[in-house]
Amino acid sequence: MKSVLLLQFTRLKRAPTLMISFVVLTIVFVAVIGGFGTSTNGKEIVYAYGEGKTADWLDLLNESNVYQFEMITKQEAQEQVKTGKLHYALELQPNNYQFLVGTEDPEQVSVQQYVQNVFQKERQLQQISLTVDDPAAIRDQIEASLDAPVLTVHTEALHETAYTDSSANRYQVMIGMSLYFVIYTIFNNLTNIIMEKRNGTWNRIILSPVRKWQVYMGHLFYCFVLGFMQIGIVFLVFRYLFGYNNEIDFLPTIVTISAYLFAIVSLGMLLLGVASKPQQLQAINPIVATGMAMLGGAFWPLDAVSNGIMIALSKAMPIRYGIEALKSAMLFNQGFEAVLQPIAFLLLFGVICMGIGINLMERVKN
Repeated sequence: MKSVLLLQFTRLKRAPTLMISFVVLTIVFVAVIGGFGTSTNGKEIVYAYGEGKTADWLDLLNESNVYQFEMITKQEAQEQVKTGKLHYALELQPNNYQFLVGTEDPEQVSVQQYVQNVFQKERQLQQISLTVDDPAAIRDQIEASLDAPVLTVHTEALHETAYTDSSANRYQVMIGMSLYFVIYTIFNNLTNIIMEKRNGTWNRIILSPVRKWQVYMGHLFYCFVLGFMQIGIVFLVFRYLFGYNNEIDFLPTIVTISAYLFAIVSLGMLLLGVASKPQQLQAINPIVATGMAMLGGAFWPLDAVSNGIMIALSKAMPIRYGIEALKSAMLFNQGFEAVLQPIAFLLLFGVICMGIGINLMERVKN
């Protein structure tokens, strides 16, 4: 097993382009779909533009603990919305506001509600100030009353998280893309088994003192380690270079990634048992990987899907359970209790696929 494993790593050292390309593709896809729009203080950046007396509105809007409004020129806003770099931009006017929208974004609804509340509150204060002799004093009294209300309501979410909807969506995309592209890495490296069988290398290895199960384990463990390295590199890049300061619960995260990789490696073995030629695998792999990603919620949250058939099919996709478990461990810090069920499904899925795949490969050989 050790010799087979070292052989695979030697091949990786000579040709690391495949793994590097999938890491780069993951980063690019997350940038395109999710973006990097968090500021250094953890707030969501909203770009605004306007002329005239808009500085006061900007100060009021930036009192938020969730959003940070930054001014850009009107030409910059129009150009970035036109090219799709921004989904929307806020136009501030002396007594009003409006949004410049390029594409629909769920986060815009939350931003619009917040901006509307700020404008309504300020207009009410201005109206009240016109009816009294000391506007500054009455404004201070009203703001003091709002800071210490007579009745307070305390709400507590079922799953506590420090992330906004847009931020959580970016983490969803990061996790989904990482699990999606690692499928390609594992499938393409498992193709080496068929290549070795076609050129006779496999038979020579079988005739050597190395046992057959050690040969299988060498290939499978190599794919497992390679997938773990790829996901780890992607998570570290987003954490330390792009400001994804997620408080990861490491042990459930590592166990979840391990279970997911086991399921994908096992699925790859099943495909190897079904396909007999590298060309067949090259045709099957993109269909299986992309189909699982689309059904399993790698490209968009499953909450946005209303089709009952699609939801039913997604329950058979291992990537769905990988995403759910990693979100529980990385966003909500829920511990093992929240990831036990997804991990159990991934392990069961892996055992079934591995057993069927190895039997098919041996039967084809015989």
